[in-house]
Amino acid sequence: MEGFEEIKGMYVEALRCHGDSPASLLTPKGRSHLRFRAIKEQVNKNGLKILDYGCGLGYLYDYLSKTKFSFEYTGIDMVPQFIDSCKLKYPKACFDLIDPTRPICGEYDIVFASGVFNLMTHDSEIISKEYALERIEYLFSITNEILVCDFLSSLVDFKQSKAQHFSPSEIVEFCSNKLSRRFKLRHDLLPYEMTLIVWKNDEIHRPDNIYSADK
Repeated sequence: MEGFEEIKGMYVEALRCHGDSPASLLTPKGRSHLRFRAIKEQVNKNGLKILDYGCGLGYLYDYLSKTKFSFEYTGIDMVPQFIDSCKLKYPKACFDLIDPTRPICGEYDIVFASGVFNLMTHDSEIISKEYALERIEYLFSITNEILVCDFLSSLVDFKQSKAQHFSPSEIVEFCSNKLSRRFKLRHDLLPYEMTLIVWKNDEIHRPDNIYSADK
């Protein structure tokens, strides 16, 4: 847990300095509403159970609350101060503290993870990426319908220390081999980030050769 404790300390210090602000999530320029567009289009009916993995200060809940659909929201994070803040701000939602190496209770229709894998959790880049991809594979196992997850892109001209960047080809290969063949990789929301949207149901309807969900 050493690497996770270091990351947790970074968030706690940022929260102490900046309060309830995007800067406390180590994204001082904010723009979370641009990232959230990837999940908003998936919240297209009432009653969806949504897991916000790494919920931070609960900005996704606030964003989705402005949509016309009702939903069941659970936000989880490893930073106790974030969870305490969320519970005070949004008493109608469910927030809980987690260990990032442990299983998660429940199943969900949509699992969303934004900014969770942007920092290296281990000194070794290989081990850190292995953890990230294994955790994403686990998150996909507990969603009934869709996983939405974003990453720092390798298509940049500058990388900060401790930042973890993935190439589009890494994510495509991982997704097609480990998750599902039915996915979308968006590189249009923010210039230095990419978002993976992957569907659980990738069954093909034959002889039409279309996804059964679209039949």
